[in-house]
Amino acid sequence: MVATISELPFRERPALELLNLVGERPEPDEEYAGYGWARVPRLWLAERGSPARSVDDALLLALHCPDDGEALTADVELYFELPEPPPVTVLASRFFAVWLPRLPTDVSAIVLALCNPHEARLATPPSARAPLHYALGEVESWQSRDDGRIELRAPSWRRTP
Repeated sequence: MVATISELPFRERPALELLNLVGERPEPDEEYAGYGWARVPRLWLAERGSPARSVDDALLLALHCPDDGEALTADVELYFELPEPPPVTVLASRFFAVWLPRLPTDVSAIVLALCNPHEARLATPPSARAPLHYALGEVESWQSRDDGRIELRAPSWRRTP
């Protein structure tokens, strides 16, 4: 049983596995609840009405929020399905305070693959050494068949200073 945030099994994983992009899929898997982190040399952020933009040398954090999570204006409730029930929830701000110092800091950006259905406006975590990119709304991950690029799609993306 997980007793503290630092005990969560938040591990490095290959980016394609982390984003559930291994193998063919016609649509995103709404039941997928994998989480962890990966370093990616480049990924693309796409939003409606604008061309996708690249983010280079990124620390990618794949996280999930509960479907019935609390509507917060400046934070997101995170949801972790664990190998042994019950699942755990924690505020993103508290999670970042514990986990960001343990992750690579020599990156140019931090990208959250995290649905943000209540469109919370996130602040830069105090321990972040790079800008944080996060979505407003639902996030879908895709891999281009043409060039293999990883793309995260959301209604809108924000970047903290």
